[in-house]
Amino acid sequence: MKVKNFHTQEVVIGGWSPGKGRREGTIGALLLGVPTPEGLRYVGQVGTGFTDAMLRDLAERLRRIARKTSPFSPDVPRTDARDAQWVRPQLVGEVSFSEWTGDSRLRHPSWRGLRPDKGPDEVVFEI
Repeated sequence: MKVKNFHTQEVVIGGWSPGKGRREGTIGALLLGVPTPEGLRYVGQVGTGFTDAMLRDLAERLRRIARKTSPFSPDVPRTDARDAQWVRPQLVGEVSFSEWTGDSRLRHPSWRGLRPDKGPDEVVFEI
């Protein structure tokens, strides 16, 4: 029997990238960060674990907090930032994931949902 261990991490949404295929016209992936003393550190993106209702709700919430520039420091890698739509880092969510990569990115993250009970300043690395 194979048993996989998963971890959870609270994250701050800093942007999103548009969907393709079945998700054309909506969110393809959320760009995620964790606050540090240096600013909002990019930890990867999540594109799975959403229901259609979650995507509609998130699209509406993110539309209301749109901004023109990235909230991440240091910047998001160019491949992940392509076509990104930035938002004010106000919404907190939770992901499950398998492990942290060597460059502190989430490996195999899956969206679990928003955390309305948490503020961005309460999010810390769960290492």
